[in-house]
Amino acid sequence: MGDTVEWSFPVVFRFSVKLGNSEVAFSEVSGLETTIETKDVRSGGDNSTVYHLPEKITLSDLVLKRAILKDSSPFFTWCKDNMDSAANAFQVDPQPIEVSLLDAKGAPLATWSFEGAYPFKWAFSTLNAMKAEMMIETVSLKYRSIKRTL
Repeated sequence: MGDTVEWSFPVVFRFSVKLGNSEVAFSEVSGLETTIETKDVRSGGDNSTVYHLPEKITLSDLVLKRAILKDSSPFFTWCKDNMDSAANAFQVDPQPIEVSLLDAKGAPLATWSFEGAYPFKWAFSTLNAMKAEMMIETVSLKYRSIKRTL
């Protein structure tokens, strides 16, 4: 018959996150979303016709989650330095962040590049003596632009 093509669908649990050149482990990434906001304009004299005109692009916050680690990795130091910058008139240090969806062999299927990213929120799970749950840290980031490549 001929060569058979093997199909495999991408799975969401194979991904990588990089801050600059260093890889950082996370259990969840969200905020891979861009929206074009529109303005509704009614046609002159015809109220039944509405045009949706593009106005601006809204970027969602990039949210990274992982189990809290006792570490002094470049990512931890970068977050801490940015959050402590409030004492220095908010002198943040924007960095590039790259999120890649990986295939079974670890090669990128899709990559989202975030330019000018900096943390603006660093949250931790609630401490609760009645639950046996893992302590999760959540870092929310703002960024200047996002670009997706295949």
